[in-house]
Amino acid sequence: MHVLIAGAGGLLGQQLIDRFIRQDCHVTALGYSLKEFTGWIHPRLTITACNVTQPAQLTGLCAGVDVVISCLGITRMRNAMTHMDVDYQGNVNLLREAEKAGVKKFAIITPIGAEAGALKKVPLLEAKYLFKNELRKSKLEWVIFRSGGFYSDLAEMGRMAEKNPLVIVGPGTYFSTPIDVGELATLMAEEVLVRKNEVIELGGPEDLSWNDICRTCFEHYGRPPRLIHVPVGLCRAILTLIKPFSPAYHAMGKLILFMSTHDLPTPHRGTLRFADYLKTHRSGPGIKLPPN
Repeated sequence: MHVLIAGAGGLLGQQLIDRFIRQDCHVTALGYSLKEFTGWIHPRLTITACNVTQPAQLTGLCAGVDVVISCLGITRMRNAMTHMDVDYQGNVNLLREAEKAGVKKFAIITPIGAEAGALKKVPLLEAKYLFKNELRKSKLEWVIFRSGGFYSDLAEMGRMAEKNPLVIVGPGTYFSTPIDVGELATLMAEEVLVRKNEVIELGGPEDLSWNDICRTCFEHYGRPPRLIHVPVGLCRAILTLIKPFSPAYHAMGKLILFMSTHDLPTPHRGTLRFADYLKTHRSGPGIKLPPN
């Protein structure tokens, strides 16, 4: 089995490389820059880099590939590209190349709530939603994974709790089902090869409100909770003001506002609790490829 992982330089992509190598698959890891894969060497691993927004750079990339898994996202692009450039058009370009090459299956990971977010004109979620529609119209078999937020992102935010208060948009009572990236990668690698034409939702073992997440971070650092709740109306006004000057920050703010004001549960598939993740978390990907 030959699996191509697009956006493989990110944390989820790296974890997926590890899982498929361990399943005796051949893996092609596609990133934006070869620097993302420094030190990654394995006889069943091929590393390549290109700009997915340029279709010509994808020519021949999918030759001999059985399954494409896209983790593409603008967060891994360090330039002025938009979500529509990467999360939509970049994925469309890759899908078209996969179709031409006779790839059997195409899978993508999206945040939970993309449909509702598209209606709210949240740039990331709108781009993911539009591509999801393109994928489902394709003649390829498809799998759409929807996940809660990543513990690694929450832990990065939570580091401020060591010395500073944490800021929450709105009342902090809306909840989601975040998950450890390692567990998410394991579930995706197990299911993508045996499922087809399905939407699969994956979350951790517990539903957590934003208040819960922040209090867990303070507890981890041994400090009393200090929460600052910013009114939703004020956040909307600020986003309106910054939109003409910084579309990137406006897009990020729209996503944060949406995630902070909607309940976004997913089925409980993971087993690692967020509090336990904080106790065992180490910086860096923490991945060592298996022996040849």
